Amino acid sequence: MSKQLMIYDNIQPLTEKHAKWSVSVENHEFINHLNSVPVLATEIAFAASEFPVIFSATGTEGEYLPLAVMGLKDGQNLLLDEKNILTTRYVPAFIRRYPFVLGGSKDSDMMALCIDEDSKALVQDGSRGAPLFKEDGSHSEVLTDIVDFLKDYQYRAELTRTFTKKLHDLGLLEPMSANISFKAKEDVNLNLGGFFVVKREKLKTISDEEILDLFKKDGLELIYAHIQSLANFNRLIDIMSAKLAAE
Repeated sequence: MSKQLMIYDNIQPLTEKHAKWSVSVENHEFINHLNSVPVLATEIAFAASEFPVIFSATGTEGEYLPLAVMGLKDGQNLLLDEKNILTTRYVPAFIRRYPFVLGGSKDSDMMALCIDEDSKALVQDGSRGAPLFKEDGSHSEVLTDIVDFLKDYQYRAELTRTFTKKLHDLGLLEPMSANISFKAKEDVNLNLGGFFVVKREKLKTISDEEILDLFKKDGLELIYAHIQSLANFNRLIDIMSAKLAAE
């Protein structure tokens, strides 16, 4: 599954060098190689209506990353149309913040506003799109909104870490795998694995006190949204079946 910065190729601090630059995100080509993207905990209820939402271990003990699944194998995104535009109504914040990102340590008081200098969404001569700066060198309204969005994203990312750590501490996350076979001109078999889900049965084993705590912090709502979202794997299977049949 995808890692946090896979859509960024050349992250650089935003400086006076970019005074004439503008931004124009015309499609989602930058995610055409991703079979999943991170989602924030507060997005799970929205994303769950259209994507399978699963959890991936980050490599740090007890930390997991919620992911919206968009494909069934590496390098595959089944949810982009012929113009490389996401076909879903909901677009995860991880995608919406591109080509901007806050750089620096999460423990630092100061995080730098950065851009992917190689992004096709950035126009160096400012001939189209929204300017990043005003004539006096101050932030444009668009850039001011972007900074606010990124700060909010960072705050919600911390809430997400707290939420997934809670799932881990309660022992609710279990590894899951699946084998999918497609009948086409040539039989195709896929093995899905390396991700975690919450099982309803596990919820019944934790204490009433913990259930109440999850409920009051909206965690229970997110868990059930995640569980229900797994049915969206069927949508991805249908899309892939249609693609294979058309080849």
